Amino acid sequence: MAIQFSVKSSSNLAKMLARHPERANLILGVFSGEKFTGFCQDADELTNGTISRRVELGGFEPKLKKTLVVDSDLSVDGLDRVILVGLGARSRLTLSGLRRAITAAFEAARDVCSSEHLIFPLIDVDLRGLTIEQFAEVVTQYACLMDYEMNHQKSREPDDAPSHLKSVILLAPDWALPAVRRGIRRGQLLGDATNRARDMVNEPSETMNPERLAEIAREIAANSNGLITCKVMGLKEITKLGMGGVLAVNAGSVDDPVFIDMTYTPPSGPTEVIGLVGKGITFDSGGLGIKDGEGMKDMKMDMAGAAAVLSVMSALPTLKPKVSVRAVVAATDNLVAARAFRPGMVVKTMSGLTVEIDHTDAEGRMTLCDALHYIQEKGGATKVIDLATLTGAVEDALGNVVTGVFGNDSKFTRNFLQCAAHAGEEMWEMPLTESYRENNKGRMADLTNDGSGPGHTAAAWFLCEFIKEGVSWCHLDIAATAFRNESIGVDPAGGTGVGVRSLLEFLAQYA
Repeated sequence: MAIQFSVKSSSNLAKMLARHPERANLILGVFSGEKFTGFCQDADELTNGTISRRVELGGFEPKLKKTLVVDSDLSVDGLDRVILVGLGARSRLTLSGLRRAITAAFEAARDVCSSEHLIFPLIDVDLRGLTIEQFAEVVTQYACLMDYEMNHQKSREPDDAPSHLKSVILLAPDWALPAVRRGIRRGQLLGDATNRARDMVNEPSETMNPERLAEIAREIAANSNGLITCKVMGLKEITKLGMGGVLAVNAGSVDDPVFIDMTYTPPSGPTEVIGLVGKGITFDSGGLGIKDGEGMKDMKMDMAGAAAVLSVMSALPTLKPKVSVRAVVAATDNLVAARAFRPGMVVKTMSGLTVEIDHTDAEGRMTLCDALHYIQEKGGATKVIDLATLTGAVEDALGNVVTGVFGNDSKFTRNFLQCAAHAGEEMWEMPLTESYRENNKGRMADLTNDGSGPGHTAAAWFLCEFIKEGVSWCHLDIAATAFRNESIGVDPAGGTGVGVRSLLEFLAQYA
C-alpha cells in the first residue's frame, strides 16, 4: 500500500496531534553543541521536558546520524515516540550529511519503532542552497526508498518482516505549504520510479524476460496520455536492421530478442532529442565462457540498465520535461547452447564496424553498440546516456557504492554528475584515457570485444567507437551498484534502482 503523504502547519503541534486518528512517531533533528530551540523546544515543552531529560540522563550526543528513541508517557494525544537524530555541528552540515541523517531517522523508525505513522518537521534546518521544497522532496523520496520491501514470493510471512509506513506528515510554516506540496509530489515521483526499477531487477529471469520488458514498455506508453509512443521489434526487424551484435548474443537463446524503442514528446512538440540506452541482458550465464556458480547467481540483474531507463520513461508524463526523450533497449539473455556465439567469430554490427569475439562474457557491449548506433541514426539523439552492468573492473576501482561515469564531453559529463550529486546518488568521473583506445583493435576485425588494459576503460572505449562526431555521451557502468547482497543506506538488498533519480534530475532541468 502506498504511503499517504501530507503537509500541515507547524504552528500548533498539540492540536495537530490531537486530530490525528492514530498515534504517530515524531522525528526531530538535533544539532550538537546547542540547546533545544524552535520546534525542538516546543516538542519538549509539550512532553513536559521528557525529551531533554532523556537526552541528559542518557548522555545522547547528537553527532551526525546518531539516533535516540524517546518513549513518551502517552499523555500527549496522538504522540507515541520521539525519534531524535543527530545533525552534528550546524556549521558543518551538508546536503549529503542531511541525507545520511534522514536515512538514519527512517531506519530507527522502521527497525526500532515499527512505525506506521510519522511526523517530520521541515524546520530548524538552515542549510545553504537547500530550499524547503527540496527538503520536502528529499524526505518524501527517502521515506519511499526506505519503506521498500523486495517483491519476494514467500508463501509464509517471515519472522523479520519489516513494518511499513502508512502515513507521513511533513510540518512546515504556513507560508511554505504550497512549496512543500510540490516537493512531496516530486519526491514521491522519484521514489516510486526507483522502486519500480528495483522490482524489475528483483524479478526472476524466467518471468522478467525480453517479452516481459516489452510488455512493460507498452504499458508505460499506454498510460502516458499520448505523450509516449512505443515500438517493439522482434527477430525479423532486428535482422533487417543489421543488428549483428544483438543477434550474436541471442544465438544461444530459446527466446527471440526484442528491441524496444520509446519516444517521449513534450506537450509543446518535438525538440532536440536526448537518448537513453539501457543494457537489457535478462540473464547472463557468460555464454560458452561460462561463469562459475557464484558469478552466475545474481545474473538476473544484468538488465538493471534497462529497468532504470524504462522506469525513467514511466515518470516523464508527470515530470513533463520540455525536451524529446528517446529510450532504447536491446533485450536478450546470454545462454549456453550448441548455436551460441563463440570465440573467433567476426560479427558485423549495425554501424558497419566488425567485431571479433574474444570473450562471450563480454556480451553487453555487443548489444549496446547496436543500440547506441540506432538511437543516433534512427532516433536522432544528440545527447546520449547509457546505463549498463558492464564490468567487474569498475568495482575494483570504486567499490560497490560509487558508480563509474565515462564521457566524451567534459561539460556534458560534469552537468550529469552535478545532477547525480543533487539526486543523492554517488558517482565519479573516470578517465577515458586516449592511450587505451588502441587496446580494442581486433586482429581479424575492426575491434575486439575483449580489449586489454583496465576492463572498465576498455569497455567504455569500445562503446565510444559507436558514438558519432558531435554527439555528447555519458556511460554509466553500474555493475557494482545495481544489486546488493545487503542493504546500504537507502539501497536495499537486491536491486537498487541506481541511475533512475540521477536521470530524472537531469531531465528535470528541461521541465
